[in-house]
Amino acid sequence: MVAFLLIVLAVLYFLGYIHLPALPVADRVLFHLFRRPITLYDILVFAIILALIDLLPSPFQEIAAVLLLLWLLSFFGVITIFGFSNVVVLVVIFGLIYYLLTGGR
Repeated sequence: MVAFLLIVLAVLYFLGYIHLPALPVADRVLFHLFRRPITLYDILVFAIILALIDLLPSPFQEIAAVLLLLWLLSFFGVITIFGFSNVVVLVVIFGLIYYLLTGGR
């Protein structure tokens, strides 16, 4: 289950940066929040990250929750470090891959 959600998260992450006319996931604006368009892609990535955080054991849940909070703050422009939200998502993906490869130790 964790591996499937990780694969879906990676696919959605790359679909946000590769424009495929057949799959316009990133182009669907659902609403605006703090003058920022919220797309279907953003909602899907957020839901998958929440599901992955729920599957992690206790110490990793707290770390992932802090990273999620930092990602949301940078997403809405409260923290204005260029590319910070992308770095946080990549750290979560690589951390989960490491967790899966080490057998959850």
